[in-house]
Amino acid sequence: MRHKKISITERNAHMLYYNDFDDSEDNSREVEKMKKILHKAISGELTDKQRYCICEYYLNGRSMKNIATDLNVNPSTVTRHIQNAKRRLRRVASYY
Repeated sequence: MRHKKISITERNAHMLYYNDFDDSEDNSREVEKMKKILHKAISGELTDKQRYCICEYYLNGRSMKNIATDLNVNPSTVTRHIQNAKRRLRRVASYY
């Protein structure tokens, strides 16, 4: 299966956010750093199916049912791919 390239654009960048729970300071540098980390992690740490599911669901706003139809799998399989992808992304982000 061939997937389109992941791209974080102005249209979907607001969906990737980072908050260190300190609103008194400008955290724009941390936000940009985390966006770069997430982009690299999505590109390099996820399987093809995890990448497809998480990008379609979070960045393109598609339903799990529609994604499941694309992949010819059950929606529960899409849910599992997304959960595993989020787990991997959290692990990678915890190093930073």
